[in-house]
Amino acid sequence: MKSAETHLPLKVATERVAGELEGLYERLERLEYGLDMVFVHTSDALDGQTISMLQELDMLRQSLGALSDFLIHVAHETTADGLVDPGPALKAVPLRDMAVRLAGKTKESPVSGHAELF
Repeated sequence: MKSAETHLPLKVATERVAGELEGLYERLERLEYGLDMVFVHTSDALDGQTISMLQELDMLRQSLGALSDFLIHVAHETTADGLVDPGPALKAVPLRDMAVRLAGKTKESPVSGHAELF
């Protein structure tokens, strides 16, 4: 495979990655919908492990969507010299833990006895 471009703007590369992530998001969404249809038509109750796997699948889908949105925002905020203000992009990430990691911070442990809502 020949390389059409040896160098390309960060904005273009970021938009391409965001597009790929969006495609994976859509594939997971279709898979999730298909599995939902399978479970709707079964008379068996779902066990805890199956429910846990479905929740993990949903979290993967949400994570891919959030990363795609983040990268699209980063691409639009990138200056000609390659710098970016990640603030607007971080606001587009609905998953708090992911937003904290993307900001380069570590998540503080919740105070004992207090529930953390997401």
